[in-house]
Amino acid sequence: MTKTLPLLASNSDAKTSKGFALKYLTDILYLAPANEGGFGNLCVNASAGCLAVCLFTAGRGRMSNVRLGRIRKTRLFFTDKKAFFIQLRKDIVRGMKRAAKLGVSYCVRLNGTSDIPWERLGIIQEFPTVQFYDYTKSAARALAHARGDMPANYHLTFSRSEANETDALAVLAAGGNVAVVFDSANYPATWNGYTVANGDSSDLRFLDAKNVVVALYAKGKGKQDKSGFVVKTSANA
Repeated sequence: MTKTLPLLASNSDAKTSKGFALKYLTDILYLAPANEGGFGNLCVNASAGCLAVCLFTAGRGRMSNVRLGRIRKTRLFFTDKKAFFIQLRKDIVRGMKRAAKLGVSYCVRLNGTSDIPWERLGIIQEFPTVQFYDYTKSAARALAHARGDMPANYHLTFSRSEANETDALAVLAAGGNVAVVFDSANYPATWNGYTVANGDSSDLRFLDAKNVVVALYAKGKGKQDKSGFVVKTSANA
């Protein structure tokens, strides 16, 4: 029987490491986004701008071994869900034990580079004491979260793109949060009348105040974006 390798990466980047300073151990599942894995689209609401600047191109994601590892996990998700979820449960239990040993809280982000509706797959409900959180470009999912129609331990932040600003404003009007990528760390104080909060101080979106714009600084190929996915700060000062 082939051994299934771990699926979750633990405190593996700068932002999740910042979360550890706030007493949270963060595990993230990184899959191959959109159609990168060759098995199906894991980002069905992604815009052209989003695909062009995807975090799959940022940080360690640029390394071939990391990309191949994410494709391996994606292949398992599509071809053997039973094995995938057995390993995912093992990883979460291991993370819970590690967090308890370290004396910190435990949280999991399942859509590190994907946009899967995990609330439909049961894994979040299996671990009610674990805080799960994600970004999503699905307006329906973000609005459901704003209405309180998601599992109590699942937090969603809508992700604005050049093609869904109307949806982003609808989510904000409903009381939800929206992440906006800016071209500079000098974020405006407000965006479309909503308070802007620093989203780069940590990745712990469930700690954000409600009904805010979460400002993120463009990374990877996002620094060269011309599509409108990245908002120019000079136009929002």
